[in-house]
Amino acid sequence: MPAPPIILHATPPLAPLPASDAESLYYIALFQLAAPGQYGAETGDWGQNGGKLPYVTHLGHKVPSAYLPNLPGFQDPDAHLSAEEKADALSWKSYLDANIVDLVNHTYYSLPPNYPQTIAKAQLATLSFPQTQYIPQRIRSVIKSRLTFVGLWGLGGLNDGDAVEEDQRILEEKFITGPGGTVAPRAWTGWRSGQEAEKRRRKWGEQQLDTRIQSAFDPLARRLEGKNYFFGDIPTTPDLHLFSLLTFLLTPSLPNPLLPTLLRTTYPSLVTHHDRLLTHLSLDWASFPLLRPRIVKAASWGETLSSFIPGPSASASTPKKTEKEGKKEKTSKEKSFERGRWLWFAGAAVSMVSYLFWSGIVAYGEFDDEEGEWIEVEEEVRS
Repeated sequence: MPAPPIILHATPPLAPLPASDAESLYYIALFQLAAPGQYGAETGDWGQNGGKLPYVTHLGHKVPSAYLPNLPGFQDPDAHLSAEEKADALSWKSYLDANIVDLVNHTYYSLPPNYPQTIAKAQLATLSFPQTQYIPQRIRSVIKSRLTFVGLWGLGGLNDGDAVEEDQRILEEKFITGPGGTVAPRAWTGWRSGQEAEKRRRKWGEQQLDTRIQSAFDPLARRLEGKNYFFGDIPTTPDLHLFSLLTFLLTPSLPNPLLPTLLRTTYPSLVTHHDRLLTHLSLDWASFPLLRPRIVKAASWGETLSSFIPGPSASASTPKKTEKEGKKEKTSKEKSFERGRWLWFAGAAVSMVSYLFWSGIVAYGEFDDEEGEWIEVEEEVRS
């Protein structure tokens, strides 16, 4: 069966979802609505596209999201909107990016113990050494910087290993700086003072988190109250954007379902919007098919070196040429390439020798007269 023309290279799956980020789910919903039967999704390689997932390719060529409506057979969900409605749709998508995305990332990356039991497992399952040592940390550090900037990192608690800076700050609070720069410990307030302070801090964080959630989701609930979608009875890209964020929260089973539980109890209109669009798109996450990624064999170190070094080693691994092929003369381009390769090796050798003499590692000099006399005396004694 030939591969579909549009391929989504998504993040690793997070059961039962085929991806572990909301952007990949948005692309799936978009193609399911705008290009049904013309797309496929596969787990992308973090080593491609500069380490950025997800991304979309059409017939093997990367396509930016702004050019997706120009693909053959793509039916733009926003094509029927007026100019004013398109501006309104862009405003709602910007609102989702600025407010809801941060809360979703906080749920998965900051709120304990969700990260080590969900996202981290999904990412590590598809990585090999040494990618496991830096890719998950790189992704999380970027999200942590954003959540710290907006004041969400650490609200509701910290995961194991994230409390080093917080513990250092608490330790510094136990000392005060007096006149003249003298440092003295604060007055002792009891054995349970630290536990009580931690409880107060966690409770305050949960209250702040509830306030942020309500201020972010209330405008969406008011907009969709009594409506099927943002603009009438036809879903548009703001509906797909909101759907991807909601399905990323509501579908997986989270160890700490604080935000999903709050959505189900406080914002039933948003949950209904998600369920309605899920039915409209005919999506079943548990049985969603993922394409098998193409495996590209990486060249070994020996193959890489042998491709640059001329000699028997380069031809030992290749099949023997026939006598007719062996007598075939080289083209001018091949001769020029071979000559340039030899010149490169000669230049490298000259540079190495020059460096050895210039750095003093290898030196030469003449014997003086006294050293010559000592050598002659030693020869006479031996004779």
